[in-house]
Parts: sequence; structure tokens; C-alpha cells
Amino acid sequence: PGTANAKIHPQVYKDPRPADYFDHFHARTRAQRPNWVYEAVRLVLTPYLLGLFRTRAYDTFEVPPDGPCILAPNHFSFLDHFFLAVHLRRKVHFMAKSQLFFPPLSLIYKYGGVFPVRRGNHDEEAFITARAILARGDIVVMYLEGGRSRTTDLGEPRPGVGKLALETG
Repeated sequence: PGTANAKIHPQVYKDPRPADYFDHFHARTRAQRPNWVYEAVRLVLTPYLLGLFRTRAYDTFEVPPDGPCILAPNHFSFLDHFFLAVHLRRKVHFMAKSQLFFPPLSLIYKYGGVFPVRRGNHDEEAFITARAILARGDIVVMYLEGGRSRTTDLGEPRPGVGKLALETG
């Protein structure tokens, strides 16, 4: 029972697309906040997430009402980012693995506040984008372990979150 007997396929960490394929996502996110697409996704998913999963949020008052903020949650479900967006009053920007950026989802991501990180590479563009978001006083969400946990255990935290926090204060 459990994940001990489950067959776990290896994760793909290297995106074969060139770095410049993602430039327009970074440019959009650096220049503008999420638009109506973010609100539309939140509006559509809120009844589903709150009704079906009956979730509650604790201590959301700890997220500052304005100013720059880095949120670094653990990532156990493919719905984690939607739960964050539903329970927080402020719009947030999500750093997401580049493999998720394919049509038609990439259009939703581009205007909904999601920007890519090319895992397995030294992706300075993702951190330039994150710094730009924080510089204008917005929220960046980076999953602390660099991706979704494939077991019920916590993974090793990645250094990028701490690096970004130290660089931006």
C-alpha cells in the first residue's frame, strides 16, 4: 500500500527548448501584473476547490497586505497553486517549470502571472523576473523543494528561495 509499491517515473528536468523561447513570458511578467485571466481562473475554480475539497486557510493574515513578499510552500498536489490563489486576497506570481508552458496553457500562464524556470539549468532569467516582481511590490511563489513531492515526505529545500530573499531583502 501507499507509494512504496507505486512505480514512479523519472522526472524530466531538462527542457529541450532554447532559453529564448521563454523570453516573451519573462518580458510580460516583468512589465505587467496578472490581468483579468488570473481573476477568471480564480472565479471558475473557487467553487470547485472550496466545495469539493472543503479547504480552510489558516494565518493568511501573515501575508502582508502590500509590499514585496516571497511565499515558499511545500508542493504535494498539482492543485497547490490554485489553493494559494483562492485563499489569498492578493494576486501572486508563480514560478513554474518550463515543461508546463505549452499551448493553450501557456497563454493562460502568460497573462495569469506565471513565469517559467528552466529546471536543471542555471536559469538566471527566472530570477531576474522574480526580482522585478518583488521590486514593484508584488508576491512571488516558489516551491521550496523546486517541484512537487513525489512521495509523502518533504524533499530537500532548493537554494534559490534563500538566494532571492537575501538578494532582495
